[in-house]
Amino acid sequence: MMDHNPRPAIRIMPASFGVAGGPRQAPDHGDFRSGPISVRRFVVRFRGRGDQIGALLPDGLALRGEPTVTFQFFCLRDIPWLAGRGYNLLSMLIPVRHASSAGGDITDGQYQAVMWENLGDPIITGREQLGHPKLYAQLPEPRDWNGRTHIRASWEDFTFAEMELSCDAAPSAELLADIGQSAGAGIISHKYIPRSGQWDQADADYLTLSPLPGEANLRDPQPAPSIRVGTGRIRFNRPDWQDMPTQYHIVRQLAALDQLEQLEAFVMEGRMYLDFYDQKILD
Repeated sequence: MMDHNPRPAIRIMPASFGVAGGPRQAPDHGDFRSGPISVRRFVVRFRGRGDQIGALLPDGLALRGEPTVTFQFFCLRDIPWLAGRGYNLLSMLIPVRHASSAGGDITDGQYQAVMWENLGDPIITGREQLGHPKLYAQLPEPRDWNGRTHIRASWEDFTFAEMELSCDAAPSAELLADIGQSAGAGIISHKYIPRSGQWDQADADYLTLSPLPGEANLRDPQPAPSIRVGTGRIRFNRPDWQDMPTQYHIVRQLAALDQLEQLEAFVMEGRMYLDFYDQKILD
């Protein structure tokens, strides 16, 4: 997950107890061993309306290509900084383009609009350090039955999202090329942290780029993942305020997105590094 080269210490609250181990900082313990993690990735995609999808983008980003949305469910296992534990996540990606305000440099990537995880540690470190828009949800293991994979996401037992996939075919060369092209330079997120006591002002308000493949992957390339393709879709259940008091406004917008055309779904399995230590700010 990371190497042992000297790096600046990354502080995180509660800072008075000293530096804590995490995804970008090796724990200070002799039993720690770095290495790649095991990944299962379930992906559904659809073509939607440009006005609806574009409305979710922060300043500085524009839609790239046709208005499409990707939802991906990850099962991450054998994570070194968690002493071999793992967690699940669900995220939403939109292909975007960013033009630098300084020199006009163009960066293509996938804007990460929202992300749910089922463990507090990666949520805290990812929000504070990376600016990834992480929220908590109950994300049970995918359930396979009669050739289909069923996935759901809940908050306090209200199921707000349901994914279903059936993927058993080999990928075409066109799909493999599309996967690589659509990823661009990596994941773009909007880091926003309000200023304490001056709530309408920001301590942090900028776009970040988490490169893919990252430096750790380039130093220790892993075998190409296995890929199976097929069909899949996602459905959002529209919550009332009482169902999800702090997240209902997010899920309602996702439930309102028109899914005009379902695109090929796919499942990937393999090993990779995922520390995003080489993240940078987009000017």
